[in-house]
Parts: sequence; structure tokens; C-alpha cells
Amino acid sequence: MIKICSVYFKGLYNPDYVSKFYRSLKRNCTLPFEFICISDTKDIEADVILPYNHYGDVKKHWHKLKFFSPQFGNQKPGDDIIVMDIDQIIVNNIDDLIGWPVKENEFVTYGQWWSEGIKTNGGFYKFKSGSLKFVWDTFIENPEHYQLIAWKKGIVSAPYYGEQNFVNNEVRKHNVNFMTTPEEWTCKYTNDFEQNLRLNKLYSEKFNTDYMILDDYVNEKLKIVHFAGPYKTIHECDAKFIHNHWR
Repeated sequence: MIKICSVYFKGLYNPDYVSKFYRSLKRNCTLPFEFICISDTKDIEADVILPYNHYGDVKKHWHKLKFFSPQFGNQKPGDDIIVMDIDQIIVNNIDDLIGWPVKENEFVTYGQWWSEGIKTNGGFYKFKSGSLKFVWDTFIENPEHYQLIAWKKGIVSAPYYGEQNFVNNEVRKHNVNFMTTPEEWTCKYTNDFEQNLRLNKLYSEKFNTDYMILDDYVNEKLKIVHFAGPYKTIHECDAKFIHNHWR
């Protein structure tokens, strides 16, 4: 079984993000999967809704790390676990992405061409149920420390960011087989017109192809458009392609 797992809590986004993401998965993936969402509201569309705890030690999107525990989310031995953020728009068929093969002691994440930083992208993790349990085990020993350390060191711009940095460090430390999906499948998009122009130019040059997005045109190589980074929102962006794919 493929389990696609996400987290939602009231704040920057609204419940519509989850429902539109779920519908988009259904439209663009022919493989059978179960969509599970940790949420502080039942006003979302998902196959399984798990309660979000506002009062525990785990904060915000760090709840995603719970899926590294095989005891969470009704996991069974052999299940493929995929953890995805809801601030993404699926623009083409994603069978190759969702079905990307993964074995024990392997970790798959997006190929990230727009950044020179760490190669782990928090928008997509894939692994075998239980095989990377050490990620959760290490984190839960001292969650407050790990949730703030990247901010205290100046690596990230706001408190409680840096979850993907933690996952990257743990995976590397335990010598897990690290894999990335083809870079041209994914792109970053923002609410900033000038930044999007620069990203379009970089994508075109790097992959010897057309722009990634132009008005309602989406490059056929793309599968996922990720509004990556703090305070990047889909609902506040007026790009024309959003109306065709985010519904």
C-alpha cells in the first residue's frame, strides 16, 4: 500500500489547501493510494483524518515526522510511506513520482535545482514503513531542541523552520541510500513576479527547454509546482495556471 501523508493546522493556509491537494492527487495519479492527513479540523477531504495536537511538544509542520514511526498512521510492514506538503500544485500525471521504487534503508526526495543548500526537500519524502524509524526516535528525545536549533544557528529565517535540515542530517548520519527524483519534474514558484522570471530563465537554461510556467502554460516536463519557503501562498498568487490545476 502507498500511503501519502500530510499535515494541516490553522494558520497560514486554510482547509481548502488539503481538499484541493487531495482532489489533485486523485486526478493525476492512477496508482492506488491512501491519503492521510493530520489535521486540527475535520473540514477537509482525505481518506483518513488524524487529530492534530496543539498542546504537545511537537509543533507546526514537525508533526510530519510522526510518519517515520511505523506505529503511526495505520502503517503495515512493506508499506511505501510518502510525506508531502500541501503547498503544492500538481500539474501533470505523477504516477512516476508516486510509484518511484524505494527499498529498505532508502530515502527519496525531490531533485531540487533552484537551491545550492541541502538536497533534502521537505515537500516530498518517500521511504519504507519503519526503515527510517531513527528519524522519529531521535527527534522525540528532545523535540524543543531540534525544532529550534536551525533557527538559533541562523540557518533558517524563523523559529520552527528547519525540519528538512533535521531529516537531512539524520538520513546522512545513518548512511541511508539517498536518492532524488529528476529535477525537471519539480519547480519552485512564489508570489514574487521578478523571482518567478529568474526561476523561469534558470529552468529553461538548465534543462534546455521552454519556461516552466508562463500565464496558463505549464511545461510538460513539470509534475509539481511547489510554493516553497516561508510565507509563500497559493491563494494569494494570481498566476493564471493556478485556476486550471488548483481546484
